[in-house]
Amino acid sequence: MQKQTDIRVFIADDHLVTIQQLSEFINAAAGMTVVGTASDGAEVWQFFANGNNGVDLAIIDIGMPEMNGLRATGLIKKACKQTLKVIVMTGLDGNFFPAEAIRNHADGFIAKSRRKAEFIDAIKRVHNGEVVILPELDDDAPELREVSDAPPNSLPENGIEFSPIEIRVLRHTVKDGLISKQIALEMKLGVPYVEKIRLNLMAKLGAKNAAQLGAKAQERGLLD
Repeated sequence: MQKQTDIRVFIADDHLVTIQQLSEFINAAAGMTVVGTASDGAEVWQFFANGNNGVDLAIIDIGMPEMNGLRATGLIKKACKQTLKVIVMTGLDGNFFPAEAIRNHADGFIAKSRRKAEFIDAIKRVHNGEVVILPELDDDAPELREVSDAPPNSLPENGIEFSPIEIRVLRHTVKDGLISKQIALEMKLGVPYVEKIRLNLMAKLGAKNAAQLGAKAQERGLLD
């Protein structure tokens, strides 16, 4: 039975097997439950056109018929204001997908090659207000239907994990003194994407300004 405190999740993907697999391990995780699904972008828009419809977080695939997931994300985020979090996912290759997800106001991005535990962790973190970016793994990782239950890479002692893209943005900010537009140009990313990463870095490190960000990053050895 769904608890009142559960994170209510909606899944959109044009492959039924993906919806089934995601639903299975999300429903098995403590503190979250799947409350709705859709198989194309038009269904997603129809479901959220008048508000979040009792959903806390939606996981939306990019490559869907009728309306792609990026377009659907932009529309439903506008309709739902701050009441709905969205994680965009894909099994397609393309380094630009995370940036496109953020441009369309997604709160996170995850590649389908990621482990089940990483999906669960991403749902929790995005629901708590973080921007989470988990792009395609470098090695030949299995697709979602074959992923293991192994936990994600171990966290440092302070419990905070930083992605490679976060480290690059951090170093460009602190060591090189670049602003968001310059970092976006250097890394071939969108400015809104870079700005969200910088805000997320400040939240993770507990920094209130650029000076504190540099000091805390130095303390934790993130600039080496």
